[in-house]
Amino acid sequence: MATFWHIVKLDLFYSLPQTFMIWALSFSLLEQKPERLVRKLILLTVTTSVYTDALVFFLPFQLHVINSMLANAAMLFLLFRSLPLKHKLGIFVSAYLIAIVTDLLFTQIVMAITGLTDRDAILQGPLWVLIVGLYPVLLAEGLLALYIRKKKLKTIRKLFTKVVHSWSTGLGKLVVLVALQFILLGLIQFFHADQSESELIVSVLVCAAIVLSLISLVSVVRLLASAREEAARMAQEVYVEDISRMFTSIRGQRHDFLNHVQVMHTMLKLGKSDELKAYMADIVKDIQDVSGIVHHPSPPLAAFLKAKTAVAESRNIKFTCELSDTWNDQSTIRTIDVVKIVGNLVNNAFDEVEQLPPEERRVHADIRCHPEHIELVVNNRGRVLSDMELKRIFKPGYTTKRNEHSGLGLSIVHERVNHYKGTIDVQSNSTDGTTFRITLPHKHTPPAEGSGSILFG
Repeated sequence: MATFWHIVKLDLFYSLPQTFMIWALSFSLLEQKPERLVRKLILLTVTTSVYTDALVFFLPFQLHVINSMLANAAMLFLLFRSLPLKHKLGIFVSAYLIAIVTDLLFTQIVMAITGLTDRDAILQGPLWVLIVGLYPVLLAEGLLALYIRKKKLKTIRKLFTKVVHSWSTGLGKLVVLVALQFILLGLIQFFHADQSESELIVSVLVCAAIVLSLISLVSVVRLLASAREEAARMAQEVYVEDISRMFTSIRGQRHDFLNHVQVMHTMLKLGKSDELKAYMADIVKDIQDVSGIVHHPSPPLAAFLKAKTAVAESRNIKFTCELSDTWNDQSTIRTIDVVKIVGNLVNNAFDEVEQLPPEERRVHADIRCHPEHIELVVNNRGRVLSDMELKRIFKPGYTTKRNEHSGLGLSIVHERVNHYKGTIDVQSNSTDGTTFRITLPHKHTPPAEGSGSILFG
C-alpha cells in the first residue's frame, strides 16, 4: 500500500507537471503550432507518466530510462502523425535535453535544502521536498515557453528549424555534441548520487565529457571560420549583378568608340560645330566617369556608386551621389563593410521611391571621409516612417515590403555599425523625406554585444 501511495504522489506532484512542461517548452520551438496541441500534450503526459511511474520502483534506473524513452517516442509519433519526421525527432531530442537539465536543477536544489544525495530517497521523501525542489524550475520553463510563443521569438524558432534540417552540417554536428555533453552530465550526476556505484564509472564519464568538450571547441572554431567565408561569398554575390552592369557599360563605350569617331568626323565635315560640341561633351562625361573609378583612392567605392547609378537609370530613379576625393589609408574600416552598409540603404531607398510617380523618384547618397571618421548619408523621398516603424526597422526579419523580402538589410546595417562602434541617426519627415546618417570612427576596438547607438527623429 505504501508503494501505491508513493506512485500516486509521484504521478500527481512530480511526473505529470514535469512531463507536461517539458513537452510544452519543446513544442514552443516549432514555427507552426500543431492543431489541438494542449489536448494532445495532456494525453501524452497522462499516458506516459502513469505507465512509466507504475514501474519506477520495480525497474533498475537504466531500464526505467529506456522504458520511458520508448513510451514517449511511441506516443509522440502516434499523436503527431502529421508532423514531419525531422521535426518529431528534433522535438524528442529537445524534450530529453530539457528533461536532463530539469532533473539536474531539481536534484541540486533538493541537495542544497535537505542534504539528501540518493535519488530514491528524494523521490520517496516528504511531499514538500518535491514541490520546493521542482516547481521553481517548472515555473521558469513555463514562462520561457510563453515568452518564446507570445513574443514571437522568430530567431529561436528559425534556429531550431535550421538545426533540424541540417544534422549533417557543421551546426548540426555541434548541436549533437552539445546534446551528448548534456547526457553525460546527467549520467555523471546520477552515478555520483548513487553511493553504491563504483567511482570508476564517474571518472570514465568525466573523461568522456572533457573529450567531447574539446571536440566541441574545435567544431566551434571551424564553424566560425566557415561562417566568415560564407559571409564573404554572400557579400560578393549581392553586388556581382550591379558590378556586371557597370562593366557592361564600360565595354559598350569601348565597342562604340569607332562609331563615335565616325559621327564626329561627319559632323565636322558638315560644319555642325554646335552639335559636335554637345556630342563630344557627352562622350567626355562618360569617359570621365570611368576614369574617376580607375583613379579614385578607393576604386571599389567609385565602381559601386557607378553601378548603383546604372541600376537607378534602369528603374527610372534619379540617383545622385557624392564621394570624397580623399581616403584614409590607415582606417580600420573595411571597404566591403562600407559597401554593405550603403548598398543596403540605397537598395531600400530605391524600393521605397519606386512607389512614387517617376518625376518624384529621388535618392541621394554621400560617402565622406573625415579625419576622425567616415560619414555615410542616404536620403530618399517618399512616405514618412511612423514612430513604431523607426523602432522596429533594424530588427531581423522586419519588413514593410512585399514580394518575399527577407527584412535583413537594415539588420545587417545595424550589426556592421555596432561592430565599428558607430552611430545611426534616422530622420523622417514630410519636408526632407527619410535620411539615414551613419558615422563610423576610423579606429575602433571590438565592441561589446549590443554596443553602438541609434537615434530616431
